[in-house]
Amino acid sequence: SIIGKDFPFPSAGVNLMQCVKAYVKPTPSGLSRSFHQKSVRAAIRLVGAVTVIAGMFWSTAGWAQQIRTRREPHIGYAYPAGAQAGTSVQIVVGGQYLDGVTDVLMAPLLPEVSGTEAPQATFVRLTKPLTNKQANDLAQKLREIQDKVRREMRQRRTGFNMVAYRQLLVKFAAEEGITEEMLKALEEYRKYRNDPKRQFNPQIAERATVQVSLSPNVQPGWYVLRLKTANGVSDPVRFHVTPWKEVLESEPNNKESPTVVNEELPVVLNGQIQPGDVDHFRIRAKKGQHLVVAVLARELIPYLADAVPGWFQATLRILDSSGREVAYVDDFWFHPDPVLAFDVPADGDYIIEIKDSIYRGRDDFVYRIVVGEVPYVTGVFPAGGRIGEDVTLQLMGWNLPEKQVFLRRLKGQPGIRSLQLPVWACWAHPVQFALSDWPEAVEHEPNDTLQAAEKISIGTVINARMDRPGDQDVFRFTGTKGQKVVAEVIGRRVFSPVDSLLRILDEQGNVVGVNDDFVDKSVGLLTHHADSYLEVTLPHDGVYFVEVIDMQHQGGEAFVYRLRLSVPRPDFELRVVPSVINASPGMVVPIDVYAVRRDGFDQGIELSVTKGPEGTRLSGGWIPPGTDHVVATLTVPRNAETGLVEIEIAGKARVNGQEVVRTVVPADDMMQAFYYHHLVPAERFALNLTGRRRYSVPWTFETSNTVRIPAGGEAEFRLPPGSVWFPENMTLQLTSAPEGITLAKVDRRQSGYVLVFQADKEKVKPGTRGNLVLGMFMQNKPQGTAPSTARNQQFFAGWLPALPFEVVSQ
Repeated sequence: SIIGKDFPFPSAGVNLMQCVKAYVKPTPSGLSRSFHQKSVRAAIRLVGAVTVIAGMFWSTAGWAQQIRTRREPHIGYAYPAGAQAGTSVQIVVGGQYLDGVTDVLMAPLLPEVSGTEAPQATFVRLTKPLTNKQANDLAQKLREIQDKVRREMRQRRTGFNMVAYRQLLVKFAAEEGITEEMLKALEEYRKYRNDPKRQFNPQIAERATVQVSLSPNVQPGWYVLRLKTANGVSDPVRFHVTPWKEVLESEPNNKESPTVVNEELPVVLNGQIQPGDVDHFRIRAKKGQHLVVAVLARELIPYLADAVPGWFQATLRILDSSGREVAYVDDFWFHPDPVLAFDVPADGDYIIEIKDSIYRGRDDFVYRIVVGEVPYVTGVFPAGGRIGEDVTLQLMGWNLPEKQVFLRRLKGQPGIRSLQLPVWACWAHPVQFALSDWPEAVEHEPNDTLQAAEKISIGTVINARMDRPGDQDVFRFTGTKGQKVVAEVIGRRVFSPVDSLLRILDEQGNVVGVNDDFVDKSVGLLTHHADSYLEVTLPHDGVYFVEVIDMQHQGGEAFVYRLRLSVPRPDFELRVVPSVINASPGMVVPIDVYAVRRDGFDQGIELSVTKGPEGTRLSGGWIPPGTDHVVATLTVPRNAETGLVEIEIAGKARVNGQEVVRTVVPADDMMQAFYYHHLVPAERFALNLTGRRRYSVPWTFETSNTVRIPAGGEAEFRLPPGSVWFPENMTLQLTSAPEGITLAKVDRRQSGYVLVFQADKEKVKPGTRGNLVLGMFMQNKPQGTAPSTARNQQFFAGWLPALPFEVVSQ
């Protein structure tokens, strides 16, 4: 039968005749039964969908144009999610709205290594899943082809001839526009619909095949892949490069039939976990080898929007040749990706087993396992340094060729940064490092009690560690009554397993302040914010103690942290979402800007474009005092050149009489487990300018244009004279505003448009400030319908520049 349980997956280059030879198996009873009715019924149930139009079926440009939407491309995974330097590999990128891929963009994940050579990638083809309607149409077309072949063979009266039969089948199928690409799509549809282990998810159902080429000069480490289509640039997915050979899993890949690794270690194992899957790889190891077995899963895809807990939670086991478990791990400290340091006890075969902890799975449950006597850095000490000074770092981990790294004259803004380690260490997870502008010191043991407390000064960062389980560190300082003091622990934010509890005590042992967990939204990859932060006002002159313990009573070489003891120093960091903005020249686009406020900083922040196409205008570029988030808009100049253009925004504020400027860090808003959102820093901030030039909105709303809305009342705002170009069938709608603020009406007057805003006094209070963003929508009546039954169709046409507002008293 053409479609049956043994339907094979044709490889690239297989022609339709070869497909037919593989699929068609006539029955001994002759031509009239060569196509089983049972198989035809199965085709109707299983196959997916195409409207068969001669010359425009499946792979033609006309069909693609019909289904194209204006939605931006989205990608969810890449498989395999990495490659060996100096090789070329085809990967599959799963996503949605991937029609019309024009380019594949790759860049280093960390801006610090942007000068290195990146992998080169080209688009090969796009495979899209069939729909139920396409299944019915194609099944009907297959029945018609079967009938036509039977009739033709009967008319010839030559008896059954397999060669003639196949030739007719190929001829009639080609005339109907059926290609081997369709047959591949049918097989994929059958796999998803028949395999209980596979779950159909439209967000990752489309698959772009991409050819990735890596020269020997590509540095091992982390890169970002994005797809560019006519509708924009996609969100990022991570791509991992190592110097070692790659192995792809071979199904069934279970305990009875594991994937056999014939390559010498080290190797990188690649696979995907489907529901209920337990994958196995058989390796050969020698006694005395110090193997690192490191899973990369959450490191590849940080957050899954529609899966709990929000990532692939891998577990890792090693079995000996008899099937006995010799090692097991389900994480690495607090990190979900398990890592083993495995000392091989005897020569022989070993099985590496990986699965999801609760047996979930899907195409985007992608993993890589690095296996071998490879260097793996688990952390550094100290975990930070002072800007402008040199620092020597002690490296911790396994199989390290070097134990120290010297960094000269640290550069950057205060905060958490990814550390640029030697090339041999770059393949593992990025090590985080804290920069400050305070004097630095190192802890001296013993300091476990109030009596043995180490004396420190206010205005110092102490680099310390929990040396052993149950350890506690106590520091002593002198303060004055009414003095404000900040104590902050930075541990988990620099990938240390320490889970701190922080207390400040007076000389009599009375607790002045205590804190366990403090949320730092600038660190987008953390879900358990285990660091501590305290700001206290000292009650009297005298001696005070800062006490740091681990809440889990754990300790060891890796449990490093930094303790800052200082007066409050108000400061801020900024994030902007999205990291790549898809727009056309002349277009207005909204951006989300977030402020992470430090040490009680509550002043307003002025935003401005410091790099980008000349003439780019920022509206609503003001984060009001005490506000953490604002929606602003960028107006792209109409004469801007198309392409990917770097852009930069900076925030400026007055802090203790001094002007402080901070560059906005690009980020992507990633959702975890249906609910939680995280701002994950990205590799670049850019405008992707495509499409035809639009009529540019000729004005920008500055802070001086603020519309003041009385609480419980309404306020009018007149758009500038340039607004008279709005067509009659266009409406304005408020798309971004606090709850309680509404656009009551839009008056069209001879002099232009007047917007009337209202503020609900029960939902929004005087003093509330921010931006209002309005969307433009076209209302069209469909042609060919009776006036009485016609319903308006609404199409989104763009945004107006952000309009600053303030709610005031009546």
